[in-house]
Amino acid sequence: MKSKALLVALGAVTLVLVACMTAQAQLPKQGEYRGTFGGRGAGTAYELEKGHLFWVGAFSGVFFNDVANGFIDRTSVECPAANDIVEGLSIGAHGYCIVTDRDGDKAFLVFKQKKGTRPNVGEGDFQWTEGTGKYSGIKGNNTYRYAFIGQTPAFWVVWEGDWRLP
Repeated sequence: MKSKALLVALGAVTLVLVACMTAQAQLPKQGEYRGTFGGRGAGTAYELEKGHLFWVGAFSGVFFNDVANGFIDRTSVECPAANDIVEGLSIGAHGYCIVTDRDGDKAFLVFKQKKGTRPNVGEGDFQWTEGTGKYSGIKGNNTYRYAFIGQTPAFWVVWEGDWRLP
């Protein structure tokens, strides 16, 4: 009888501990974040006329939140994109990104760059549009600024903004 009561008590304690750990692991319903996405670009540039290129390709890399284990920290980022480049300046970069975490849950965003004023650097806005798993229904407004590293395909991007879940 005592062993049965002990088993019931241990079971109850285990359930409480698991519930507490699950609650801590859940993503908050909203928040703000800042971090850096480092990666590389690969694609094809088409010369449409002298001084005018149209680039189609993708950017890929890893996002690191400024707060360890924060929102989308250490996630894979894949961004199919297109860019109009006139006289070395980006005049119309836009695309989408798929952010995938270690659990396989995804958050999707759409981005649009502001007209560039210097080669290989820029800024723009993006919005969270949808997600799967823990990111289902995600929305939010964000900004980004980037710089390529010299004439290489490597770059860094600072992402900053907010997110909301239903």
